[in-house]
Amino acid sequence: MDLSEEKELVEKAQRDPEAFGELYDQYYSPIFGYVLKRVANIETAEYITSEVFFKTLKNLGQFRWQNISFSFWLYRIATNQITDYFRKSKHEMFSLEEIPDAITVSNPSVEAEVLDSPSNIKKRLL
Repeated sequence: MDLSEEKELVEKAQRDPEAFGELYDQYYSPIFGYVLKRVANIETAEYITSEVFFKTLKNLGQFRWQNISFSFWLYRIATNQITDYFRKSKHEMFSLEEIPDAITVSNPSVEAEVLDSPSNIKKRLL
């Protein structure tokens, strides 16, 4: 979709909330893919993507065509939702000192595992 088509569709959705479905259909897959790559969990990505489109619909009247496209604005909302998710969720944190010896770089078996990884084997063959 080029910028003029995007602008026309956004303006239509700003006047008629039912037209928002067209924007949703156009951008759901790319936004979901973007979110999924960052959270690595399908259920979380679905939840965050739904929040992105809810916020987009809620704030669509405030969007103005200035120096950014609608798709850029949509990705910015997605990025903010991802950040909020990680900020609010309770992920277990640990310090580098707590990493067990079994997975330190000085362990020869770990070095061998890294050297034998598919990407390194491919590099050595080329």
